[in-house]
Amino acid sequence: MVVRKNISIEQAHLKKLEPLIQKNGGNLSAAFRDAIDIAGASLLRYSTVEEAISRITSEKKELSAMEESIEKGKSVLISSPIFQWMLKWTKGIPLEKETVDELLDPLKIATISELDKRINEISRESGWNCQVSLFCMDNITPSTATVTISGDNELYRDFLAQLVVMFLVYNRGLDIDVIHRRATAVRIDLKSMVKGEPLKANQHFGYLKDVVNEFKSKEDFWKDLVKIYSSVNYNMVSLCKDNYEELLAGNTTIDAGIFESLSKKHIASIPHPDFLKLLKKTHESLMVVERIDILDNGINVYHDYKNENAIKKIRDYYLSLLKANGHEYEAKYSTSLIVFNHVCCR
Repeated sequence: MVVRKNISIEQAHLKKLEPLIQKNGGNLSAAFRDAIDIAGASLLRYSTVEEAISRITSEKKELSAMEESIEKGKSVLISSPIFQWMLKWTKGIPLEKETVDELLDPLKIATISELDKRINEISRESGWNCQVSLFCMDNITPSTATVTISGDNELYRDFLAQLVVMFLVYNRGLDIDVIHRRATAVRIDLKSMVKGEPLKANQHFGYLKDVVNEFKSKEDFWKDLVKIYSSVNYNMVSLCKDNYEELLAGNTTIDAGIFESLSKKHIASIPHPDFLKLLKKTHESLMVVERIDILDNGINVYHDYKNENAIKKIRDYYLSLLKANGHEYEAKYSTSLIVFNHVCCR
């Protein structure tokens, strides 16, 4: 084929080339080269010149799945810094089933392979730049599964992990077995739920749920309480009101009610190892003492009380509390430590 290099061009075509001519400082040859590059790129996508012109000049733009979702109002566009801020300050608050199902519709995801495909589409379309890999032996009703999420942003990785894991919790009866963390990846092994046991997935992703619910129910109370505690550098001790009333009346009391409320058992019915763990957790949180160490045959109670009479009363208080649980202890004290040794039990 002979290529004719003489170009005949009308004013209408020059007008269309005007933006390219201006871009190239009036250089018509350079404008033609740009036009050829644009035409070449268009023909790579569309099979013919006619189709390219038709599709490019069409009033209705072809939308991606995410753009279509935004146009319909199902999704919103949000900047990365704001989204990361939201992820940071909502960490520990679990996604509810309705929210997970809205993003990962269980009616449309029948297999683990389909879940793998869909979650990676979401990650790619949302710009999270994380890769999700799902492995299991049974593609429909697995008894075990492994989820691996890799990516540089830890907040994005954890959010995707929660999406996948909670979908498997809600729709496949799986729960977290073990979590393995690396610098740029997290691997979560899952197994079938054990009836009667607390969900590890809720403990891992929802450890702040009850705290946030309580805070929202009594915001003014908790804001004032935080202000009070922080103003005295947490140099406070919390007491049950009934016990405080007994102290005001000059009576001694065993603070058994708080342990019974937490364990839902009478203090004498709480297994001793469980009672010691509850004692440590409760009294360290209430700041009755600084620290309690549980040993093989006793406990060490660290405190910062200076008055010897006060230390003796703390000693006697713990001896009575341990006895109420059905166990005899003997104690020695010093300026900052009370050592309790187990003697016998009922």
